[in-house]
Amino acid sequence: MEASVSWRTRIVSTVATTALAVSGGVLAVPAASAAVRPGNPFAGARGYVDPDWSAAALATAALGGDLRPAMSTVARQPTAVWLDSIASINGTPGRRGLRDHLDGALAQQDPGGQPVVITLVLYNLPNRSCTRAPSGELKTSADYRTQFIDPIAAILAEPAYRWLRVAVVVEPDALANALFSHFECAQAAEIYQEAIPYALSRLHETPNVHAYLDVTQSNQLGWEESLQAAAAVVRQVAGRTPAGVASIDGFAVNVADYDPLDEPFLDIDMMRNGVTIRQTKWVDWNNHLEESTFVDAMHAALVAAGFPEQIGALLDTSRNGWGGSARPTAASTSTDINTFVEQSRVDRRPTRLTWCNQKGAGLGELPRATPQTHVHAYAWVKQPGVSDGNEAGDVRCDPNGEIPPTRGSNRPTNAMAGAPPRGEWFPAAFTELVRSAYPPVL
Repeated sequence: MEASVSWRTRIVSTVATTALAVSGGVLAVPAASAAVRPGNPFAGARGYVDPDWSAAALATAALGGDLRPAMSTVARQPTAVWLDSIASINGTPGRRGLRDHLDGALAQQDPGGQPVVITLVLYNLPNRSCTRAPSGELKTSADYRTQFIDPIAAILAEPAYRWLRVAVVVEPDALANALFSHFECAQAAEIYQEAIPYALSRLHETPNVHAYLDVTQSNQLGWEESLQAAAAVVRQVAGRTPAGVASIDGFAVNVADYDPLDEPFLDIDMMRNGVTIRQTKWVDWNNHLEESTFVDAMHAALVAAGFPEQIGALLDTSRNGWGGSARPTAASTSTDINTFVEQSRVDRRPTRLTWCNQKGAGLGELPRATPQTHVHAYAWVKQPGVSDGNEAGDVRCDPNGEIPPTRGSNRPTNAMAGAPPRGEWFPAAFTELVRSAYPPVL
């Protein structure tokens, strides 16, 4: 156990230092607007419902039997739109482009009534997953700026969309890749420091656009040294934009992941026979078991780094409910610390590092604004029912495979069988998410 702590500390310290050493100059971008943004774009707004995703959900609902009413409720919920390639900007056959979605959001907005907020995800950073699928299509920061960010920023700035509220999640997983990059991800930190400030700056030019920089989740950055290193890099990135800390309106947490909001039967300070649960294989010295406490800690670290108090989280609850028959109803009575944690935790994955089409996962809280302190909104950033991939694209999606050892022995992937390629509709996964939703969908 101690070895894993020193390993993580050494990697984070080295890479954070390298990242912070990258040129700290402010990027040259067009002048930003001086208009004042609302602190929380989700407050008082109605979320955009993606018609294509909703249609897929309703088609599955038609075959859903006793789950049909719940599936129909789910199909009416807002979800994010992912821009994960150059082609996704203008659309492809069978897939709407950015303008199509923005026009759709305008159509869902009542004239003179409640504003609509549409959530977008930028996911096309060069070398975005560090040799792991999906690796992305762009090779340099210059390509990212001119072929991806500039066209998106130009569309968002069109006058027709000025009355929409636009929340943009900026590059899921990129911060963790930059922090923990080593030999197979040697360029991740440099690319992050070059590309992310430019993206933030271009987004900030348009007053109704709000940037939420992804900070992954507690299973990646829950260790105190990791969290503090992340906050330092976020502050460094903001410092390289003309608007400084104002270029980041919030931080995105748990995007496309499964960490629960709360572990009701566990507390990080619990002990059994003088042994803390932080020493268990499941916790592995992490300071956070759940996203609620992680959000509070990240907020405190960012405020201490110079961000305003009103900065808040966009917390993805699309599949962190962990309901169903496997959900424990009480704390374990075991006196063995590892058994106690295994029997008490609601997160039923074999390890907190598995992420592909997880068996037993359920929908979490429905999307809504200001649900808790320091959270701007619960959102379904990952569209429920959209596949993470299959074994043809990534060994971590092989239902018969194992994830590589990181802290201990190999663990099963826990991936569902029969998955289609990444980004395609997966009816069985949608059904499982609705069946295992917590709270249950009525």
